[in-house]
Amino acid sequence: MAPGTIALLAAGSFVMGLLGGVLGVGGGVFLVPFLVFAAGLPAKQAVAVSLCCVIGTSAAASRAAASTGAARLDLALTLEPALVIGAVAASSVAARVADGAVLIGFAVLMAVIMGLMLIRRRATVDGEPPPLTPGRRVALSVAAGASGAASGLFGVGGGVLVVPALTLIGRLPLKTAATTSSLALMTSAACGGMVYLAHGLLPPAIVAVALLGVLPGGFLGSRAQRRLPEAVMLGLFMALAAVVIGLSLWRGLRS
Repeated sequence: MAPGTIALLAAGSFVMGLLGGVLGVGGGVFLVPFLVFAAGLPAKQAVAVSLCCVIGTSAAASRAAASTGAARLDLALTLEPALVIGAVAASSVAARVADGAVLIGFAVLMAVIMGLMLIRRRATVDGEPPPLTPGRRVALSVAAGASGAASGLFGVGGGVLVVPALTLIGRLPLKTAATTSSLALMTSAACGGMVYLAHGLLPPAIVAVALLGVLPGGFLGSRAQRRLPEAVMLGLFMALAAVVIGLSLWRGLRS
């Protein structure tokens, strides 16, 4: 790769990792459009690279979350099996999906996420959130399966669905949901990435450069998250998601 391309990929990946760390969505929701629109990758390759970078972002964010004790480890472990099953199943069929369809599906997914975030209700005012009932744990597992499938198809790491699920079903505050999501994303992203590697859709050189930006970006973003009001986090997500939807629909309908 040319030096300018390497610099663009590293700088862009740093920014995407920073956003992913702040919002607890693994960075993939913003990295995939960056790789498609700025770096010129085919959609399925961008998804594969994003999944690998989600691993780095989540690892960095989880390190910071573990040091603060903000994440719910019990919920992360509850979500993990369904996330992995969904990611592997979706990644296995993704190679047969056209790039244009991937981008249109990505836009639809982002619109769903915006709706979920807009209707999110905080269940706790002060103190700890209410304990989870068995029914809500099952509902969280179902949501995690759908999140894993979105991860395998669109490279978003699953956090864009896990975070709303934890706030709507688990009744967690947004920051706790974001840190818990980061803990749960690593394994499912790794499993999905392995499937793309088996299909020959994973460019190692691009992954290496992107990780150089994503790792420090995710770490810094997760630290900055503790200083941001939840209203600011929600507003930032909404603004960026609207841009992503517009660009993805434009490219997908032209493909």
